[in-house]
Amino acid sequence: MLLWLKRAFKTNPKTRSAAEIRPLNWLNEYLDIADPDWTRKRDVLLAWARCRAERESFQELIREMGWKSATTYRLRDEAAAQIASGINATIVGLHGHAG
Repeated sequence: MLLWLKRAFKTNPKTRSAAEIRPLNWLNEYLDIADPDWTRKRDVLLAWARCRAERESFQELIREMGWKSATTYRLRDEAAAQIASGINATIVGLHGHAG
């Protein structure tokens, strides 16, 4: 999931296809909006993907933003896990109805 998000950031916004942009929408589709950390998880995950795509230091960004490192990585990992779980549930649901 993280790799797809990074790749979506790396594509040219003017020429990217719907399939290439889809990972950017996963944050809105699969993160729990009722979670009090929803905004922070979204922002951290987007910041991580941008840093990876641009070959910038995520750790440096964490310092510049004044974020706590352990909390930031926990939020990133929780967000990634929640999105992956949502994607998996969707896949299982699609296959469950096909047969």
